[in-house]
Amino acid sequence: MKKVAIITSGGDGAGINSTIEMISRSRSIDLYGFNGGYDGILHDAPVHLTREYCENRSLDGVHLIRTSRSKLPYTKEGRDQLHRKLHADGYECLIVCGGNGSQQAAHLLNSEGTNTIFIPMTVDNDVNGSDYSVGFDTALNRVLDVLFGLHDTASNMPGRIFLVEVLGGHSGHLALESAVAGACDLAIIPEFSTDRHVISALVEERMEHKQSFMIMCSESAYESKDYQSGNQGVSFQIADAIEERTGIRVRKSIMGFYIRAGKPSFKDALVASRIGAVATECILDERLGVMIGVKGDKVRPLNLQDVITQNKTLDHRLLDLAKKNKIVIH
Repeated sequence: MKKVAIITSGGDGAGINSTIEMISRSRSIDLYGFNGGYDGILHDAPVHLTREYCENRSLDGVHLIRTSRSKLPYTKEGRDQLHRKLHADGYECLIVCGGNGSQQAAHLLNSEGTNTIFIPMTVDNDVNGSDYSVGFDTALNRVLDVLFGLHDTASNMPGRIFLVEVLGGHSGHLALESAVAGACDLAIIPEFSTDRHVISALVEERMEHKQSFMIMCSESAYESKDYQSGNQGVSFQIADAIEERTGIRVRKSIMGFYIRAGKPSFKDALVASRIGAVATECILDERLGVMIGVKGDKVRPLNLQDVITQNKTLDHRLLDLAKKNKIVIH
């Protein structure tokens, strides 16, 4: 039986329990989870994730193991502590579920002698090498639920401008897909202009021909480089500029952490289960040092070394659609 450790790292993501539960089904894997991400490996007692412990928890919005952010794996001293602890306790592999920062850390550990498997889990959907991250679809659906209500209010009370701010880190994946699916008039994302004068002028021009205006804004849409992951409120600054230009009060909504967890959508539960199944195969076949990525409709292992070299770009087909319909400023 192979002794395997698993952590969730960074922000939480709905559906990851389905991945963990799927791995726990294997009678050839002895699975242990640590609360608190990388730090938990050193400071937390492991949770024995047996099949019996995990069953009926796959659709729970509360993680089987709690997540956290950590600076530990980004220093040589910190990684050495992790190596010693994992090796001393007999773990043959560490599974890391998280975003692009956690992906980098997993690669560093793997390159120095601790076998790792990385699983994309972030509502930002910004992990390079994978089209999809666990938690992304649930977040999209929560944003759409809010947009449905706002569109109804916009129809009932014309002449108003609505601005919704969503998470997304340094990328616009969540904001762009929400804007296109949610019939928004404009998406403000860090990959394109966030100049408030340009945005305000565009809104003023279009409001001459519309009864209302719906804007989707990424949390990182700052004009300067002052944004740090987790900052919120840039939409209020943009709204001030729009109000000054148009003379119309902007109705603002910050989605914040509401979209992060909760019970997973069908897609998140299904994709997470498929990822868990492929991760199980990789453990048993001793195919390690990989990310379990989603490419199109396929879930497959990818060499970690091959996927950490660059940042993930926006879906070019979706971006072309957004440009054609003037949803982004470019």
